[in-house]
Amino acid sequence: MRSFAISTVLVMSSMLASSIFAAPTFASTAAKTEWQETRSWDAIFTQHQVEPQQAKQQQAKQQQAKQQQAKPQKTKSQQASGVVVLWNENKQQGYTNNLKRANQGFLPASTFKIPNSLIALELGVVKDEHQVFKWDGKSRDIATWNRDHNLITGMKYSVVPVYQEFARQIGEARMSKMIASFDYGNEDISGNLDSFWLDGGIRISATEQIDFLRRLYHNKIHASERSQRIVKQAMLTEANSDYIIRAKTGYAVRAEPSIGWWVGWVELDDNVWFFAMNMDIPDAAGLPLRQAITKEVLKLEHVIP
Repeated sequence: MRSFAISTVLVMSSMLASSIFAAPTFASTAAKTEWQETRSWDAIFTQHQVEPQQAKQQQAKQQQAKQQQAKPQKTKSQQASGVVVLWNENKQQGYTNNLKRANQGFLPASTFKIPNSLIALELGVVKDEHQVFKWDGKSRDIATWNRDHNLITGMKYSVVPVYQEFARQIGEARMSKMIASFDYGNEDISGNLDSFWLDGGIRISATEQIDFLRRLYHNKIHASERSQRIVKQAMLTEANSDYIIRAKTGYAVRAEPSIGWWVGWVELDDNVWFFAMNMDIPDAAGLPLRQAITKEVLKLEHVIP
């Protein structure tokens, strides 16, 4: 059980992350051929229903039909579909409910804010976690975007315009070189420089996300330890006396079907569990299922209480 305050967590866990669990040599999950597939997790997906936009439109028609005394038709929801991948760092063992999908590449969407932040810090586009990025004055549908941000809040609220400006300042040549040095997904940044992670050629699988996250945790990315430390601080999502979660969500709304992501890791007193989940999300109303399903799996495997 952790007895220290969350403020201490921010500093100490970032500083000690690589030293506590690091092995003498780092084994990439990409070279790991043994993954354990457990279809029992599928039941966690199937017990959740996702409602496509068409169903919502049908509900509106039902209401209109009711008002007109017509017999309404039943709307259809569909079972959630996706994959969860876990990696037990102590045992050097991976687990998933669907090995085929675990190795299938998808648009990273806002999970790309993790490498984007690293690159921006390395190249001096971002000085540190305190630098303020002024709101451009353009009103957007997401209210939290309509204000000034720093790296911490930009990550927390997944502020796309801030990260698009990072990409423009980084430039295509430097972005391509850094992504290749990170061995990130298929390394294809074709498309618009300021949106390729949303609708371009880049793809990354859940197992590749795990590999990248493990290297970040152990400060094994081709970037300074300082940059990696700041990014890990920005990824802080939840901290309590039992565990710490550092993670990032993503929503590839321009993909067909739309894909939701949640990737990161759980820090325990004596182990680290990495996770990457993606799922089909027909409508934004299903976005909370990314965290809900992942946490249900983590609880089932006794990673978190």
